[in-house]
Amino acid sequence: MKAYILEKNGGVENLKQVQLKDLVATGDQVLIETKAIGINPADVQVRNSNFMLNMITGGNVPEQIILGWDVSGVVKQMGEKVTTFTVGDEVFGLISMPGLGSTYATEVLASEHQLVLKPENIQFSEAGATPMAALTAWQAVVTKANVKSGDRVLVHAASGGVGHFAVQFAKEFGAYVIGTSSAKNEDFVRSLGVDEFLDYTKAPFEEQLEKVDVVIDTINSVEHIQRSIKVIHSGGSLVYLQPHFAEALQASLQEAKVEGFGVFVSSSAENLKEIASLLASVKANTKVTQTFSFDDLKDAQNVVESGRATGKIVVVTE
Repeated sequence: MKAYILEKNGGVENLKQVQLKDLVATGDQVLIETKAIGINPADVQVRNSNFMLNMITGGNVPEQIILGWDVSGVVKQMGEKVTTFTVGDEVFGLISMPGLGSTYATEVLASEHQLVLKPENIQFSEAGATPMAALTAWQAVVTKANVKSGDRVLVHAASGGVGHFAVQFAKEFGAYVIGTSSAKNEDFVRSLGVDEFLDYTKAPFEEQLEKVDVVIDTINSVEHIQRSIKVIHSGGSLVYLQPHFAEALQASLQEAKVEGFGVFVSSSAENLKEIASLLASVKANTKVTQTFSFDDLKDAQNVVESGRATGKIVVVTE
């Protein structure tokens, strides 16, 4: 099989495509013939940072590092304990998060408990682009914030991978959703069903809206998240994607009487089944905006690292 090995932390040039021995499924493992791989900001962060690599692996860094967590493909082989799938099934999932999913490869091993069947109405590219971003949004909007009908929900970076799912999930649960982005992405954000669009380049977002019940802040900035706290009603909820910010935010949250949740996404077939159901009924959509070949995976990482990507970036293997 072909795979990308991370030779050392740093730039994209440290990803090297190599030929490795084919994998064999044992126990509850499923061997997947890869069709598509989602590229996420977490991939770039772990590639760049030894700290992030150690954090995500719990300090158990293997000698051979293969990045990637999102995958969709076809079941090629199963371990003797697998009962959920059969050879030929089309599946997708977020593999071994936290840990190393090792999906930057043409074959991927995964526990059957991390996979779900791909809805028939979506392409492999859409399925491969879904798991990490959609599960992050689900665990933010549904698990942590418990968004319900009538809530006023502000989603920052609504045109991004996590943001565009968060908008759709909040709408599905009956919320009034406000999405922020730059003006060039207004049409895209409005197509997701937001009730209000805020151009954050026009004026500070806190000057453009009334207070809300929930903020989903996907921006990697303590200062930005503290500004978000100021627009939340007393008793409301803030969800942010950097759990290590908790200490820096504690005083501001207490003063505002706002509950704060840091979300670090984890693999969950149970959550992914809920998401797959929404995709199957077209109540949610994965917006793939750029597709790259396996040989051009480094270019896909560069797009994600630029911070200017909308929707989802995906690599396909054929």
